[in-house]
Amino acid sequence: MRYRVVIERRDGVVFASGTLTGSHANLLPIWLVPDSTLRLKNGRRIDISVTDLVGDVAEFESTGTVSPG
Repeated sequence: MRYRVVIERRDGVVFASGTLTGSHANLLPIWLVPDSTLRLKNGRRIDISVTDLVGDVAEFESTGTVSPG
Protein backbone atom coordinates (compact mmCIF):
# COMPACT_ATOMS: atom_id res chain seq x y z
CA MET A 1 0.00 0.00 0.00
CA ARG A 2 1.25 3.50 -0.81
CA TYR A 3 0.25 6.78 0.79
CA ARG A 4 0.49 10.49 0.09
CA VAL A 5 0.19 12.78 3.09
CA VAL A 6 -0.28 16.55 3.11
CA ILE A 7 0.39 18.19 6.48
CA GLU A 8 -0.85 21.72 6.96
CA ARG A 9 -1.35 24.25 9.71
CA ARG A 10 -4.84 25.74 10.10
CA ASP A 11 -5.39 28.38 12.76
CA GLY A 12 -2.27 27.21 14.58
CA VAL A 13 -3.29 23.52 14.59
CA VAL A 14 -1.57 20.89 12.42
CA PHE A 15 -3.81 18.59 10.36
CA ALA A 16 -3.13 15.88 7.77
CA SER A 17 -4.99 14.60 4.73
CA GLY A 18 -4.09 12.50 1.74
CA THR A 19 -4.62 9.31 -0.18
CA LEU A 20 -3.96 5.62 0.27
CA THR A 21 -3.43 3.53 -2.87
CA GLY A 22 -3.69 -0.25 -2.83
CA SER A 23 -6.12 -3.00 -3.69
CA HIS A 24 -9.78 -2.26 -3.10
CA ALA A 25 -10.06 -5.47 -1.04
CA ASN A 26 -7.36 -4.25 1.37
CA LEU A 27 -8.69 -0.68 1.59
CA LEU A 28 -12.33 -1.65 2.21
CA PRO A 29 -11.85 -2.78 5.85
CA ILE A 30 -10.03 0.48 6.65
CA TRP A 31 -12.87 2.48 5.09
CA LEU A 32 -15.51 0.60 7.11
CA VAL A 33 -13.87 1.39 10.47
CA PRO A 34 -14.48 4.91 11.84
CA ASP A 35 -10.90 5.48 13.01
CA SER A 36 -7.58 3.98 11.95
CA THR A 37 -3.90 4.73 12.44
CA LEU A 38 -1.56 5.36 9.55
CA ARG A 39 2.03 4.40 10.34
CA LEU A 40 4.49 6.27 8.13
CA LYS A 41 7.84 4.90 6.92
CA ASN A 42 9.63 7.14 9.44
CA GLY A 43 7.70 5.54 12.33
CA ARG A 44 5.39 8.51 12.89
CA ARG A 45 1.71 7.66 13.47
CA ILE A 46 -1.31 9.69 12.40
CA ASP A 47 -4.87 8.95 13.51
CA ILE A 48 -7.04 9.02 10.38
CA SER A 49 -10.53 8.42 9.08
CA VAL A 50 -11.04 7.32 5.48
CA THR A 51 -13.58 9.68 3.93
CA ASP A 52 -13.91 8.19 0.44
CA LEU A 53 -13.03 5.00 -1.39
CA VAL A 54 -13.15 4.76 -5.17
CA GLY A 55 -11.57 1.72 -6.75
CA ASP A 56 -8.03 1.34 -5.48
CA VAL A 57 -7.70 4.86 -3.99
CA ALA A 58 -8.95 6.02 -0.59
CA GLU A 59 -8.94 9.60 0.70
CA PHE A 60 -8.38 10.29 4.40
CA GLU A 61 -8.26 13.09 6.96
CA SER A 62 -6.63 13.18 10.37
CA THR A 63 -9.05 12.76 13.24
CA GLY A 64 -7.16 15.02 15.58
CA THR A 65 -4.19 17.29 15.74
CA VAL A 66 -0.95 15.99 14.30
CA SER A 67 2.07 16.29 16.54
CA PRO A 68 5.09 18.06 15.05
CA GLY A 69 7.52 15.53 13.59
